[in-house]
Amino acid sequence: MEPVSYLEQLMKIESHETVSEIQNYLLETIANAELDETGCIHATKEGAASGPELVFNTHMDVVSPHIAFSRDDETIYGRGACDAKGSLAAMVAAFDRIDPERGTITLLVSPDEETTQRGLYEYLSDGISADFAIVGEPTGLDVCYGARGHYDLLIELSGESAHGGTPESGINATMCAARAIHIIRNLRPREDDELGRNDFTPTIIEGGNRPNQVPEYAKFVVDYRTIPGESREDATERIRACLQDLDCDHAITQYDAGSSLDSFKTDPANAFVERFTQVASSVTNRSVETRPFEAATEAAFFSPSMPVIVFGPGLIHDGTEPIAHSDGEYVPIADVESAAAVLSAFLEQLLSN
Repeated sequence: MEPVSYLEQLMKIESHETVSEIQNYLLETIANAELDETGCIHATKEGAASGPELVFNTHMDVVSPHIAFSRDDETIYGRGACDAKGSLAAMVAAFDRIDPERGTITLLVSPDEETTQRGLYEYLSDGISADFAIVGEPTGLDVCYGARGHYDLLIELSGESAHGGTPESGINATMCAARAIHIIRNLRPREDDELGRNDFTPTIIEGGNRPNQVPEYAKFVVDYRTIPGESREDATERIRACLQDLDCDHAITQYDAGSSLDSFKTDPANAFVERFTQVASSVTNRSVETRPFEAATEAAFFSPSMPVIVFGPGLIHDGTEPIAHSDGEYVPIADVESAAAVLSAFLEQLLSN
């Protein structure tokens, strides 16, 4: 299977609102593929002899809005080009090429990584037996051994409505939300020596329902990026503590439509990580960098059970401009071909006698 032509077909399938069409395409084009009740697509190839048990994982969904596919001689453009249909195409190509003589390779494609991550979480809830996992995301073909976590927290604020002409007679929930956001933005970040500092970014906000009425209700979402050692409970409690002196009632919960991903960190000296890095450097003819990944990732779901890295074509940003999730999302064609070649070479080394 040729990864670039496969990517072109993936790019023509919209998967920002529903994944049913791309699920069907994956089932038709991946050997042994099955659709799990969680929405995940999975397929396994097994050799006759015992050997390493490996997992390739990435996701089929993309963010909104849809941006139509286009290409030139060097680049593929459109929604999902780098996040993460480029990785998906490279992993499917490598999976297609391998005929393992020993060990196993499982290809596992998540349905909702860009929203709630519940599909993969539920798929893995009973555990998974494997020695090493690679999660496909846009790393510029670097090997990423860790990432911060991501929790979306919902802060709901309750005041007391009043006439807009006498605002002092009520409790303005929108003003209370503004004060809460100011407090949260001034929280002192904690830091990890390798993964960097955590962030607290207000994103969605909503409040009030009439222009001449003091609003009695407001709410906003905080994108909380955690470092190792911080749980969802820790994040929630930290926000609760900093808002304890607000002059309106408030509640803090998990945002149902948002992310809930732990941070993770794999030892870069792990034998599988070192082996993969060596293969990647040899195939790409460059010294591949090992570094943290910029975004939260479903690699966190594998981390408690096995060493895991993040690897794939394209970049989240180029240092000055956003790429993933942006209107100008793209992936270099050479990156997709190289990613497929690296993954194929790694499988050949570990699963051939």
